[in-house]
Amino acid sequence: MSLVRSGGLLGTDELETVVTAAELDPEERALLENLVEQARVGELAVRSPIAGRGADVYQYELTVERGQRRDDVVISQSAVPENLRPLLRWLERRDRDR
Repeated sequence: MSLVRSGGLLGTDELETVVTAAELDPEERALLENLVEQARVGELAVRSPIAGRGADVYQYELTVERGQRRDDVVISQSAVPENLRPLLRWLERRDRDR
């Protein structure tokens, strides 16, 4: 799984992170799988890119690979649905804690 966050205030707060199942302990892996399921990433990928409005907003590029399936989501911060927010926060926090 990878997340690229670009944009934001003056475009200076970019983030790029990659998480693999192999680097996670079983509890973290289960949590991540649950967040991906709750986010319904596959449904979002069908509609992606999802635009939104606003100056200085982030754009998220999320890639989730599970077996042979790959889902790519491109979404503006102002269009992020509530069910996707916990996954994005988890990925941002994980990157910050590294």
